[in-house]
Amino acid sequence: MISPMSLPKELLIGFTVAGGLGLFLFGLHILPEALKRTAGKSLRNILRWSTKWPVLGLLTGMFVTALIQSSSATTVITVGFVNAGLMQLSQSVGVILGANIGTTVTGQLLAFKVSEFALPVIFIGVIIRIFAKRTFLQNIAEILIGFGLLFFGMDLMSQGVKPLKESGITDELFKSFAANPVLGVLVGAVATALLQSSSATVAIVIALVSNEALSIDAAIPVILGDNIGTCVTAMLASIGTNLAARRTAIAHLLFNTIGTIIVLIILPLYSQLVFFLSTFTENTPARQAANAHTIFNVANALLFLPFTRLYTRFIELIIPGKMVIKEDRAIHLDKNLLASPPLALDAVDKEVLRALHFSSESIDIVRSFIKNEPNINLLILKENENIIDNLQLDITEFLATLSTKKLSEIDAQKIPKLLHTINDIERIGDHGESLFYVLERKKSMKIEFPVESTGKLIEMIDAVQELLHQIIEYIPGSSKFTVGDAYTLENKINAMRNENQSFYFEEITNTPALVTGGMVYYDVLVNFEKIGDHLINVITAYEGIQELDFNHKHQ
Repeated sequence: MISPMSLPKELLIGFTVAGGLGLFLFGLHILPEALKRTAGKSLRNILRWSTKWPVLGLLTGMFVTALIQSSSATTVITVGFVNAGLMQLSQSVGVILGANIGTTVTGQLLAFKVSEFALPVIFIGVIIRIFAKRTFLQNIAEILIGFGLLFFGMDLMSQGVKPLKESGITDELFKSFAANPVLGVLVGAVATALLQSSSATVAIVIALVSNEALSIDAAIPVILGDNIGTCVTAMLASIGTNLAARRTAIAHLLFNTIGTIIVLIILPLYSQLVFFLSTFTENTPARQAANAHTIFNVANALLFLPFTRLYTRFIELIIPGKMVIKEDRAIHLDKNLLASPPLALDAVDKEVLRALHFSSESIDIVRSFIKNEPNINLLILKENENIIDNLQLDITEFLATLSTKKLSEIDAQKIPKLLHTINDIERIGDHGESLFYVLERKKSMKIEFPVESTGKLIEMIDAVQELLHQIIEYIPGSSKFTVGDAYTLENKINAMRNENQSFYFEEITNTPALVTGGMVYYDVLVNFEKIGDHLINVITAYEGIQELDFNHKHQ
């Protein structure tokens, strides 16, 4: 049996540091998740509504990140808000600058010698987690466990790197960081990109400098590189998003990179600034490393914040393109219209048409994907489903308020028909989301439909799209299309569904390799057949509305 004492010293060091890093990362995973479950919705609302001014955005990003201990989470949420049109690029810059400052809180906490409290905190957290019945207390327990694991993991890493002080190899390696700061920046950037955590990289640096295995002069370039590496998460989150979201991720990368370059140019002066400001705190190597991280991000924010608008224009210049912002809420339902029910109902018609246009865009996305056209963003299906859900909510609330007003009998009869209409369109949006998951499965499993089956499927999709376009023209009364025509087209869609299903299964009989794609193909067929059913409900409801208007005019 191998005794731990018989293992090479280098291997024991590696095991201890790796174990400590593993516990640290696990704590860093548990802690933000528990904090987000405890106050996640409130924090998202704060992020969304507190970005009117850049300074407020910075303070918001700093507060939220300090609370959830993850700049990556704040940045990813911000990219998501920009992608959904809830936040503009200029607003996101302040939030991300604040997130960079907020993430330095972790390093400041780690610089305190609190590791002796780590195990008791973990014990208390585990006891509460085992016996607590309420979700809130369970989340508090996981917050305690997360903090405990952070500090215990940090303590293990510190113990592991102590022998490195006597290692000539590491001494030469870290001297090279001080002599060649660019190398240190690259190491910090790569380490953070791989660990997906700037806090983890800073923790390793603090452990090294605390045990004199790394000088603060060599540590500063690594910490600077950490700020570049942390941008990788936002860059990954921006893949497949819209132009504004991609600009947000690039803005994050560029101002951290530009800030790093500026500090590298004045590195001796920056080091002296760190040493000077650290004299006002606990002037230990660990605190100096934590301060180097904080000072960089605060200085970077102060540098860029006054030029937010100019910086936004610069980003738009280097990443050109016309940005079409989708309003994700109703834009025609003005409360002032409630005083005039006919005008209010016209506004509802306009929102119904907007919802149908979003549905039409989703159908186009599916059609293009099935035809294997390049650069198709399936996430638009989920985005449109979310917008249609919001429109349903806004229209329902607007009509509920309108129903309390003094209405003519005709206007009162229109309200339930409009409610049924938007509910059917919302179900069309749900089918769009369902198709997102079906097509994601097709992509991940690399399923290819036979050419002839693909052609027949496209014909069915075109028939559904034609029905939708005819309804869009029917609603304002600008089409000679009738409900009878709609039923004829819907019967054609149903027949296509049956024919395509039979044809594909016949192909499976001749080519067993196609079996894997059979259910995916069937799911696409069923979703489009259901969309056709809901479109019939929409035009039927509007037929009733137009009949009410017709009878009213001829009474």
